[in-house]
Amino acid sequence: MYREIFEELFPVPSAAECVPGGPSVACSSAKAIEWDEAFKTMDDPSGRAVGVHQSAYQ
Repeated sequence: MYREIFEELFPVPSAAECVPGGPSVACSSAKAIEWDEAFKTMDDPSGRAVGVHQSAYQ
């Protein structure tokens, strides 16, 4: 879904090459997964992966 939205906003194929990929927790970079062991089980780019989010995962 995120990729489809991105491609609608940035229809040039080279645009995606400017954005690093990989696992993500709450829209952070892949490096953030290494900060805390718990993050390794929360590979979710949405803010819901973080406990302070109003609709956080339980």
